[in-house]
Amino acid sequence: MDAATTAAMLHALRDPTGVPSHPLIFQVLMVFTWIPHILFVNLTLGSALMALYAFMRRNEPHWQRLSEAMTKVAKVGVSLLVVLGVAPLLFTQTIYDPQWYASNVLSAAWVIGFIFTLTVGYLAWFTFYFKNHGEHAPAWAGWLGAFGLAMFLLDGFIMHVLSYQGLLPDQWFNWYVPHGQVDMSGTVIHAWQAPRFGFYLAMSATLFGIFLMAYADYFRSRPDRPADYLAFARRMGARIAVVGAGAQLVLLLWWLLDVPSHLGMWAHPMSWALMAFIAVLAAAVWLARTGEPGAGYRLMAMGVGMAALVAIFREALRMAYLQPFAYSAIEYKVLWDVPPFVMFLLTLVGVGGLMGGFIITAAYKSGRVQGMYEADATLRRLAVGSLTSTIVWVAAFIGTGIWIWLRNH
Repeated sequence: MDAATTAAMLHALRDPTGVPSHPLIFQVLMVFTWIPHILFVNLTLGSALMALYAFMRRNEPHWQRLSEAMTKVAKVGVSLLVVLGVAPLLFTQTIYDPQWYASNVLSAAWVIGFIFTLTVGYLAWFTFYFKNHGEHAPAWAGWLGAFGLAMFLLDGFIMHVLSYQGLLPDQWFNWYVPHGQVDMSGTVIHAWQAPRFGFYLAMSATLFGIFLMAYADYFRSRPDRPADYLAFARRMGARIAVVGAGAQLVLLLWWLLDVPSHLGMWAHPMSWALMAFIAVLAAAVWLARTGEPGAGYRLMAMGVGMAALVAIFREALRMAYLQPFAYSAIEYKVLWDVPPFVMFLLTLVGVGGLMGGFIITAAYKSGRVQGMYEADATLRRLAVGSLTSTIVWVAAFIGTGIWIWLRNH
């Protein structure tokens, strides 16, 4: 289809009821919530691969300990990446609904398969976690772990395909009616981009390597974590992070070369800002490889910054792809509905902030103590605050519903 016809189609596919607040707010929230999601995606893939590699060398004490630890990290990471992936997906469905739903319909079988493969993959990984204890863990457990990781990679590829297909609306009709025959099977993967997918895999290596360095810093206060083991983890993490950052730079350049030149991404400031930041991050990791105390935490903060730049770059790229078709999320129809949106923001900041702060603080402080951990005053106040905010939220939610019901009857 030509650009004008495609533009008309995209605008016709938009939700006629519009959005309840300014679209820019949803766009910012979509980018913001994608950051923690991709961080745990990267951490899960990196820790799972390391767990399996270390499992093959489990006859050596350091590798055995590392395999067991990273198996746990990956197990928790899968849960968090799924939970944290809900918010950016909802915001995407809100302001990019034509792109997201069309791509899902065109490859519907893969979308349905995503749920199945994620479930089976997680069950396989959990079994690997359950069996991966000691140097005499059964070899078949490693094969289950490898199967679980393969399913995670397949799920990541499916999400990549769905996102990328949504950027090519001028191809949708040809994919739906190939050679004049309607294809409603949903079994075809119509488009994917190797450098884009590879970039995120390399990003997993970078962020996981940094995580290993922070892991070594975190457990320095634990007497049951030998200093030579933590130094081993730090050195390993530094090497992985430097290699990952180098691969990211190469793949980002390839990615930009693969983007149509008329979109102008070579001249976009986010492209150069991201490349510069990755290079600086690689240099910072290299300088911190000797074991300076606290360096892992600083590098983790830089890793979060890199993920934020990737999130912004990703959105800038999407806007560039859709600009020739006169599609802008900012121009989405607005039908103001203030109370639900205010409640959502209060939930995010109040309940989410306090409850999330309590969980993160409790996990951080308890993990640094060997044996029983006794909560301090700060954690107790956070616990009370999170419980109070939840009670207030439930009361406000039910009360608002009753008020609306009474007002309309």
